[in-house]
Amino acid sequence: MATSKDNGQTWRTISRLKDPGRDLDNGQLIILNNGHILLACRSVRWHSSYRLPVYESDDEGKSWKRLSVIDQNEGPDGSLGNPDKGIYEPHFILLENNQLAVFYANEKHVTETPSYSQVISEKISSDQGKTWGPEIFVAHDPNNKDARPGMPVCTKMKNGDYMVVYEVCGTKGCNIYQKSSTNAIDWTVGIGKAVPDQTGAPFILSLTDGRLVVSSNRGNVSISEDYGNSWLLQQSPWHFTKPYEKDWQQALWPSIYQFGPNKIGVTAGLRKHFPHKGRQVTIRFGKLNKASH
Repeated sequence: MATSKDNGQTWRTISRLKDPGRDLDNGQLIILNNGHILLACRSVRWHSSYRLPVYESDDEGKSWKRLSVIDQNEGPDGSLGNPDKGIYEPHFILLENNQLAVFYANEKHVTETPSYSQVISEKISSDQGKTWGPEIFVAHDPNNKDARPGMPVCTKMKNGDYMVVYEVCGTKGCNIYQKSSTNAIDWTVGIGKAVPDQTGAPFILSLTDGRLVVSSNRGNVSISEDYGNSWLLQQSPWHFTKPYEKDWQQALWPSIYQFGPNKIGVTAGLRKHFPHKGRQVTIRFGKLNKASH
């Protein structure tokens, strides 16, 4: 974990989470109304143990303790592969009445009848993440078990409704789809509506003026002024050297944060160049123009 005291210009690492013998990824943070911070992630021993643990910090991220487990799937070595039966990519959002929701990608239904290779699941906590309610289906394709919606991110819109975006990789080439709900608990059945010009691992944010902004692995940024009924493509924050179709790994797993009335930051994991390997988290700042209305 890293913190910034100058609106994202510089960052300092303050803590690190480890789970020995397990693969951690997909970390996401939320600040509760009491000021505590929760972190959810995936914790995996591939093909034998999948967990979505929740950690809590009461000192602004300097130290962490295990609070709960959202969902898990455990079995003997190799038993949870072929097909995979994992859970991944948790994303928190606060709801009304101080409830906490978490969305995640879920492969556990692949061997059930009906079978779905992956769905978007949701659980609700009424005690700030200590315990979790029953699973809610958010997005799946009842007509195609191989649709594989994943990487969900949810935001509360200015009109009071909620919108969730996700990739659909099994049947839609990882293009991004959206759904809305009045309470983030009741969702229509189906795969939702396509978001144009966006592919892979989306992120959505409701701005203070009511507009929505979305980005994805494609590197594009799109804005909606009508709660997702239409989307307008903006200038990309990234300078790709190749078309996305020829190299889709140039800027991965974006997120968006609003730093002020007219300023947003878009982060992504950019590929390091020779002699380095791996990725570095990079942030680009952009100026928001006034809404057309």
